[in-house]
Amino acid sequence: MTRRLRMVDLDAAVAAAMARVEEVRSQLHRRPELSGEERHSAALIAAQGRELGLAVEEGIGGFGLLCRLDGGHGRTVALRADMDALPIDEAPRPPGAPCSQIDGVSHACGHDAHSAMLVGAMEVLCRLSDALRVDVAFIFQPAEEITTGAAAMIADGVLERCRPERIHALHVAPHLPVGVIGWRSGVMCAAADLFEVELRGTGGHAARPHHTVDVVLVACQMIQALHLLPSRAIDPFHPVVLTIGHIAAGHAANVIPDRAGFSGTVRSLDPEVHELIRARMDRTIHTIAEQWGAEARFTLERAAPVLVNDAGATEDACGLLTRWLPDVRLCEIDRPSMGGEDFAEFLRRVPGCLLRLGSGGAAEYAFPLHHPRFAIDEAALPIGVRALAALALE
Repeated sequence: MTRRLRMVDLDAAVAAAMARVEEVRSQLHRRPELSGEERHSAALIAAQGRELGLAVEEGIGGFGLLCRLDGGHGRTVALRADMDALPIDEAPRPPGAPCSQIDGVSHACGHDAHSAMLVGAMEVLCRLSDALRVDVAFIFQPAEEITTGAAAMIADGVLERCRPERIHALHVAPHLPVGVIGWRSGVMCAAADLFEVELRGTGGHAARPHHTVDVVLVACQMIQALHLLPSRAIDPFHPVVLTIGHIAAGHAANVIPDRAGFSGTVRSLDPEVHELIRARMDRTIHTIAEQWGAEARFTLERAAPVLVNDAGATEDACGLLTRWLPDVRLCEIDRPSMGGEDFAEFLRRVPGCLLRLGSGGAAEYAFPLHHPRFAIDEAALPIGVRALAALALE
């Protein structure tokens, strides 16, 4: 018989889980691993799951991990966290915060916190298992930063293995103070594609550009033209962000190279607009290349689709948070983010929602995601653990 859960029971379970959360988070932060390389992170989390007595399946879609708390209820709620880090040198940390021990790699998007909080939720729900009315699947995803991990896990059958009726996730939010959880029904995050342009021309001496096909000039014209597309080719009521993040050409000041390239990302909130901007990019690149006699290769990798929070699942989630986190303020997010998030792949198949966990407030915690000085206020950790656990208390 399922016992009635009291607030004091949840309080005690969260408090008991925090030592594990802090240790796991510290280990993950000190040893960050890039997308597709999360071997140590997955092994650490798998060990935690086995220690808690959960059924653990490893190697799903790469280093993906599924831990299951199966009480034979016949209905399952899934909770998901990402594990990978970024190729960013970590700047000095706030006093007492864990520091990356890997040069050039850091958890500048909070995935160490996401995974640690979900491990904490595993312990909380194990402690409260006799009060649960659903089975719980804990999904630890690799390769979110390159937006391939969710699709890989799904292709490898993670959803068929647990068959959830709901799926939820949290993402830390430095723009929200600790004690606030942001929610939004409908479109939450933009579709985000990665693109690359490779150019080939005719190199030569810098003193005789008329004997060359100058791919540096061609690349510059392409970049300027591409940046005009969102404001001149797209309805202004449909936001599009196009950013070039990398350019490469040549090695000497007095040599015109025969090759150049650049890469970037394009994001939008509307699938039809997304198809339009892709087509305009392709036409722009090849028109300019033809004008100058250069060869152009344009590749676009379809990454994360638009993330849409299910209205009913979001309402249910907010109801659970209101009930079980009475001291936390729920804040409706007024507009979508142009950031991409491949949790969208799960939400295309299972109703659920992505929530924003306030992790900022003080100045040292105000740096944005993907910034070298990004850090979370650790007071957010027990709130995140409690919130994730609450989402399974249906």
